[in-house]
Amino acid sequence: MGFTLLETVVAVAVTSVLMLGIGSAMLIAARAMPDAQGPARAPVAGAEALEPLVAELQYAVSILHRSGRIIEFTVADRSGDGTPEVIRYEWSGAAGEALTRQYNGGTALPVLSDVRDFSLSYDTQTVSTEIPQSNESAETLLAAYNSEQDYGDYPIRETELYAEYFRPVLPADAVSWKVTRVRFWARQSEPANGETRVQLQRATVGKLPTGIVLQEQTLRESALWPLVYALQEMTYTQVRDLPPQEGLCLVFRWASGDVACELLGQNRNVAQPNLALTRSTDESVSWLPLAGQSLLFWVYGTVTTAGTPQIQETHHLNAVTLRLRAGLDEQATVQTRVRTLNRPEVTP
Repeated sequence: MGFTLLETVVAVAVTSVLMLGIGSAMLIAARAMPDAQGPARAPVAGAEALEPLVAELQYAVSILHRSGRIIEFTVADRSGDGTPEVIRYEWSGAAGEALTRQYNGGTALPVLSDVRDFSLSYDTQTVSTEIPQSNESAETLLAAYNSEQDYGDYPIRETELYAEYFRPVLPADAVSWKVTRVRFWARQSEPANGETRVQLQRATVGKLPTGIVLQEQTLRESALWPLVYALQEMTYTQVRDLPPQEGLCLVFRWASGDVACELLGQNRNVAQPNLALTRSTDESVSWLPLAGQSLLFWVYGTVTTAGTPQIQETHHLNAVTLRLRAGLDEQATVQTRVRTLNRPEVTP
């Protein structure tokens, strides 16, 4: 069945009203949209301009320059050449000038034109670090034994080696010590064709040599006097940074000849807890203590003690507050805050 004339007229009237309403709604919506050149567009443009700056600044590795209108920083390598990328944002401060971005020293390109205000403020934190300090003494006598009685001769040969354990008595605030030179009495035993290795070895808790040689010097028998003992001196440069509680062994190890040399010591009545003389008859496979005996020797070196700690202050960037306005409308100001994830170090 078809529509009557009346029904058709009513339908056309209703459709016309609906079309008029839809057209009015579209006109109102269009007028509500911000004009690309209108005042409502300014804050949107400002927010869009700050978005890449915020995205890059939060990953800053170092800050090269910062002020109220300029920030230059580096981010991690993006090109694969192993070199950080350098990014610089800058506004001249002149109203109407553009905010620019410069990448790796290239041409500065505008990010936003007609800028009326751009400022950066920085949230920094000061971190204090205590750096230990130390004081090294002048050369001093660390350990020694001397005597004018009960002398004994101690020959160095392939089946007879001697080692003198010593531990210096150090100040309570000592942090380390080192050996600079050693002195002892030695003489020649004919024929004068022997050599002795004068070693400084680490010691066991039982005051025996470990076989770990920190440094050694060579004593040639041909340089010694026959029959008469003469004072010998060996210099050491590598025996350093020793813990205060550690002792060492001064080891006289045969290298060549029949009797490589003879050493002077005291063969009884020695009673010093920080000294111990030992002997090996199996080429240092084992060592036996010689109670009450000691070589005559002197060990010199320096002692390092704790000093007054130095306080070092560093300054780190935690966040940056950015304020931007484009155009004349004061209400168009955009402000945001970006946290720098790496907390780069900055100057005060």
